Amino acid sequence: MIPEIPGIFLKRALLSALMASAVFCFIPRDAQAVQWQALARTGRHEVAIDSGSIRLTKLSRLAVWLRFTPLDELQRKQAAAEYGQKAYRLHLEYYEIDCSEQSAVSGIVEILGPARKRLALVKSDGPPEAIIPGSALDLAARQICPALEDDSVSDENDIESPDSGALPEEAQEKQIPEEARFAIVEALQKTERDPKDLEAWRGLGNAYYDADSPAQAIAAYDRALAIKTDDSNILNDQGAMFRQTGEFTRALANFEKARSADQSNLESLYNIGYVLAFDLNQIDKAVVVWRRYLTLDKTSESSRQVLSFIERYAKPDSKNARK
Repeated sequence: MIPEIPGIFLKRALLSALMASAVFCFIPRDAQAVQWQALARTGRHEVAIDSGSIRLTKLSRLAVWLRFTPLDELQRKQAAAEYGQKAYRLHLEYYEIDCSEQSAVSGIVEILGPARKRLALVKSDGPPEAIIPGSALDLAARQICPALEDDSVSDENDIESPDSGALPEEAQEKQIPEEARFAIVEALQKTERDPKDLEAWRGLGNAYYDADSPAQAIAAYDRALAIKTDDSNILNDQGAMFRQTGEFTRALANFEKARSADQSNLESLYNIGYVLAFDLNQIDKAVVVWRRYLTLDKTSESSRQVLSFIERYAKPDSKNARK
């Protein structure tokens, strides 16, 4: 069972004080000298955190290093193949965590060999990604973010700002049913056992979809699409999550890409018309899409809905033109 995420926020006074001594990107001390603390055990690694590495970045994120040590020789060889380093023994990952947004940026991966000799240093500058609840990174965020919240309260009579309560995402997480939580944990374990398994990431995205956690579902679907970019079903499901978060243009782009990848996928065509009409207020374009839909499907419940949309929203001249 995934533990509930506590309320997390950084107070302005604390941010101002830490910003003065911010370190924006750094290489960890000698891995043998660092006091690593056990954090988690995944399906492939023992994960530890260097609490002494925590710094506040220029963008008000918390930077931290995590250490990933393979559980056994089989996992070590698998990681060695993934990183292209036969002498691989373990690796360190540098993250910048946004506590308020529950997202993180992966900045550096340091590959270590025998005697902790550095084999490679891989840099990354990708966009922030949602932290997946229950993951090692989520546990790291829980460990370092609440500590700052506690330290920021220096006077028991301090008055908290009106927005200092639980974030909407956190309240949503607490309401996830037990069955959905179990599905998420099970799916997470599958992705950890094989990060290149398309179906594992699809399953995780679907688990978050069913749990009404759109940000996490989008992140999981991103990983799936990195493996298979033209999977129309994943594109449709991620598009639905974009729509739920109010990102209508991105939702439309997903549905159009799904339609382009699979012309027989009627769900994507239906979704395109729906977003155009009811989210982007482009009724004329939606009517064109709906009519195209009816040339392919005239008997389903969806086709009856599409026909009712045309009857209700199409202009009179346009209605006559189709007869």
